[in-house]
Amino acid sequence: MAEAILDDYDALISEAIRHDAEAAVQALRHKHNLLSPAEVDSLYSQKHHSKAFVEGLLSHNSVSVLIGDSGLGKSALAVQLGLCVAAGVPFLGMKTKQGLAVNVDHENGLAGSRDLRDALIGFLGLRKAPDDFRLWTPDYANCPLAIEEMCREAKPTLVTVDSLRSHDPYFESTEHAGAAMRQLHSTASKHGVAIVLIHHTRKPGPDGPPTLDAEDTQLMHWLNQASGHRAIINQADTRIAADIPSRGRGGELVLRWHRRIYGEGGPIYLERVCNEDADPIGYRRLSGPKLLGNPEQEAAFGKLPSRFAFKEAKQAYERSDDPTRKWLQKCMSLGIVEQPERGLYIKVSQ
Repeated sequence: MAEAILDDYDALISEAIRHDAEAAVQALRHKHNLLSPAEVDSLYSQKHHSKAFVEGLLSHNSVSVLIGDSGLGKSALAVQLGLCVAAGVPFLGMKTKQGLAVNVDHENGLAGSRDLRDALIGFLGLRKAPDDFRLWTPDYANCPLAIEEMCREAKPTLVTVDSLRSHDPYFESTEHAGAAMRQLHSTASKHGVAIVLIHHTRKPGPDGPPTLDAEDTQLMHWLNQASGHRAIINQADTRIAADIPSRGRGGELVLRWHRRIYGEGGPIYLERVCNEDADPIGYRRLSGPKLLGNPEQEAAFGKLPSRFAFKEAKQAYERSDDPTRKWLQKCMSLGIVEQPERGLYIKVSQ
């Protein structure tokens, strides 16, 4: 009888020790912010992590870069992006979620920024400039802009910085770039904002830069042309490349991008629209099979039925799974194929 009581007592002690150990483990997990799946889902819901507000391109709580040579028209593209978000209208065919957009313009001054804005209002079909489109320019302000403070107080959805070098001349340096990017990420995460940095490519070598839309051009290799330390590219959530299209493709600008986790997007080709006085205004997205720029891909596109599945695309293209998937993504970015539901593709009438 006594032995049975002792055995029960030992079992109770062991159970108590086991529960205490579990409690200790749970305490340590919370001390080090080790999140359970339920906690991850709850925080995701509260903070809207990674939810896109420009479909397929930009998300909340992110820091992105738009890279291209000087004189390509990146400023006009940034203003068009800001106006589209402020008005809640599509940007280059991509849906947007309306919100406060702040254009930090170090390049064009008050007059130039106003001219860009006004040229784009009519092009976008807006009656007036949205109240949620705000400008900061050194022409008007008498002190540097503190992005962290501005995001905390104004709570914007989007901040475009044109350009990174003018905003912070030291940002590109090896000693500064990594820490500066981490600080921007902290600001973006804390305030739920997307920050887009307009940045330049460095001077090309003797062979010139690779063509962005050539079949053999790797996007991340092209992005390494960006001026300054590689942390600017490596730590960005979306890396957008802008370049002049290859000869014969048409348009004035080609864009490709890489989103962290989601991979590559584009190419898309843009035409710069002019007003009646021949002044350039906004960008319009081009579409059509000729933009594929590849006779084999154009011929395969011609073989596709109006509605098709992935298996039929493989048969038309005569390639394996991954090349076919990339070809279909290219077709969708060019606006010649749509995917209304999983497993179904539709050719778009041109």
